Amino acid sequence: MITPRDLKNKADKLFFKIVNAELKGESFFPLFIPSNKKIEGTNFSELKDALLPLYQQSKQAQGKGYTIDWKEKVIEGSKQKIPSKIYFESLDDYLFYVKRYKDYEAITKSVTSLIDAFPTVKEWAYANSPFLLNYSATMEDLIKVCKFFVKNRPPYNLFLRELPIEIHSKFIEYNFAPLRKLLDVLLPPEWVNATESDFLNRYNIKRPTVFAQIRLLDDSFKAAVGFDEFALTLDDCATLNWQPQKVFIIENRACFLSFPKVKNAVAIFGEGFKSRISKHFPWLLGAELYCWFDIDAAGFEMLNMIREYYPQAKSFLMDAQTYHQFNQYSVTSVYRTRQLARLTDDELSFYQFLQQNNKRLEQERINNQYISDKLLNF
Repeated sequence: MITPRDLKNKADKLFFKIVNAELKGESFFPLFIPSNKKIEGTNFSELKDALLPLYQQSKQAQGKGYTIDWKEKVIEGSKQKIPSKIYFESLDDYLFYVKRYKDYEAITKSVTSLIDAFPTVKEWAYANSPFLLNYSATMEDLIKVCKFFVKNRPPYNLFLRELPIEIHSKFIEYNFAPLRKLLDVLLPPEWVNATESDFLNRYNIKRPTVFAQIRLLDDSFKAAVGFDEFALTLDDCATLNWQPQKVFIIENRACFLSFPKVKNAVAIFGEGFKSRISKHFPWLLGAELYCWFDIDAAGFEMLNMIREYYPQAKSFLMDAQTYHQFNQYSVTSVYRTRQLARLTDDELSFYQFLQQNNKRLEQERINNQYISDKLLNF
């Protein structure tokens, strides 16, 4: 015999389907719940233990909730009533039982607000009730942002926080995911850079100027640029009239600043996943490119990413030998699994080792003498 808990779980799983149907003017009711109505055991005591909780939480006992239709069955020579059907007669009965009145009201309020503002998204709204529930508390502000983008053609020559929208200054930054979901539905396709995942690039919003920080590892380059260390915009950096033989991309700032001198080489501060390395640097294509990141899964993910634009890139000090030399400084770190198609067999094997053992060795744990020794053949 089904228990009230099992019944509630089954009913609750239907919540969003029911909401979607109600929003479209359709109805699930009466809603019959498939249930095992078989009585375990054959005596009256077992029958009572199975039926009593089911009856006590039914509409007959509570005034709202599920209804039980009964039928008679002979048990131990006596006729006893057992359930033949279990169902909800109305939406009100259903919401009462699953305790989701507030969720239903939040969804219907969000739907009303969204359709009032953008009638063309009615069908989309009806089909996305989980989204409407998740963002019901911020729906009014989400609509304010969407109204700006719908009314104003890109590009927007304003930074994100300069957009004239009556919301708190960080609202858009905190809500990239729901805004992207809505804007992709609302905006004309030609207003959206569909291949861009970055929010600013996707919707043509003005970006802060990004600089590439470069340090000369060979003083002979100073005549070309006039400085030992400098930072240029990505566009200016791409026009540098030089061709270093070797370029080291280094993730950590301290390691970047203390990296030893190398003949005919320069170093670029990589800054992790916010890498300032542009795919538009012609002189990088002609260089021996070495990537030195933390010995962890994220480091190999960045290496894989850079090889998308610079397939000649090699890893530097991101190998098993270096890890085991300094593994007393390694720490535990849990990673997500990624498919990295651009790693070599050795790199992929070591990447899997780090994944399986949840290990991470920060590059600043490797001492400068070891780095210098490894650079002797460069």
